[in-house]
Amino acid sequence: MKKKPISDDRLNRIIKYLAIALLFLAVLFMAVQFSSVWSWIIDAIKAVIVPVGLAYLSALIMFPLIKYLEKKGIGPRGLSLAIVFLLSVGIIFALFYFVTPFVVSEITDFFNDEFPKILDYLTGDLRDDFIFGTDAYDRLFEYLEESDLINNWLNATLPNLLNQLGSFLFPLLTAIAILPILLIYYLLDYEMLSDRLRSIIPQKQEKAVAELGSRLNQTVGAYLRGQILLMLAIGTVATIVYKLIGLKYYFVFGVLVGITNIIPYFGTILAALPPTIYTFIIGGTPGPLLVLGVNVVLQFIEGNIFQPIIMAHQLQMHPLVIITSILFFGSLFGALGVIFASPIAASIRVIWQFFREQRQAANMTPITGGDASP
Repeated sequence: MKKKPISDDRLNRIIKYLAIALLFLAVLFMAVQFSSVWSWIIDAIKAVIVPVGLAYLSALIMFPLIKYLEKKGIGPRGLSLAIVFLLSVGIIFALFYFVTPFVVSEITDFFNDEFPKILDYLTGDLRDDFIFGTDAYDRLFEYLEESDLINNWLNATLPNLLNQLGSFLFPLLTAIAILPILLIYYLLDYEMLSDRLRSIIPQKQEKAVAELGSRLNQTVGAYLRGQILLMLAIGTVATIVYKLIGLKYYFVFGVLVGITNIIPYFGTILAALPPTIYTFIIGGTPGPLLVLGVNVVLQFIEGNIFQPIIMAHQLQMHPLVIITSILFFGSLFGALGVIFASPIAASIRVIWQFFREQRQAANMTPITGGDASP
């Protein structure tokens, strides 16, 4: 039987896919061969992306308020921008001015009063409560001392940890330093920058790109504004509840609940561990089970009350997608990648849905012809 010849369209698709595969393999080969160069390029890209990205995300939070003031007749743009900017700086300064001394005082008291008790527990009571018995505990410590395992681990880990801390803090501090300048220019010339970006887009795609940009701004902006309100709400409730049950250092633990809430799924665990471990070691009231139960209730309140009310534009993404995004972007950008993994993943999701809609619209063929009656 004679084989049917391959059509030109199918042959073109095969060639296109082969070219993409070869290009991917070539890029992968170059990345392996010139890993040091790629590392330098990636570091340079990070140095640009971090401050620009922070300015963009901050603008998404502040721009709706600027537009609201302009609609109320408070203008021109420079005046409304100055009001919003000074208001934001004032709120941040007030939070640091009133909250920081209290947090520092509680942390200082913890290291002066409680830290020695924790050390005593690790060297005394923990030995008596060790699940495998005191003999196994003693043999374990003897092994650790003789093998010098802890010292070797510290010697190997601390320099690397300090280098990573320095590589994280320097770009972050640089980004924070130039963030106000970038933010002011971005908000002041928002429409002009949008027009400049549109001018480099082909006229045929200009409408579609503008629609995509609008969707991205609405999705990410709504998420960020809602997340800030959610952090404040759950942090305040946690602080009050910790105070009511008599938990010492309730303010620090409550602030920790609010801050870690920005990390989906992992934040709840990170916030629950310190007070639970603390009450387990120190003893007294409240007990660790009560503290753990309170955190479970807080998680229920956050997920079933605050999120439906505050996060009206909550991202509809599978938990596995969010967790994968946290791991991926965290490995690329460190702590900032972990914090902003969700809005980045949301942006990718919006882009994917947009292009899928565009493709479906392009594949739709209008029904033409005569009478539709049977």
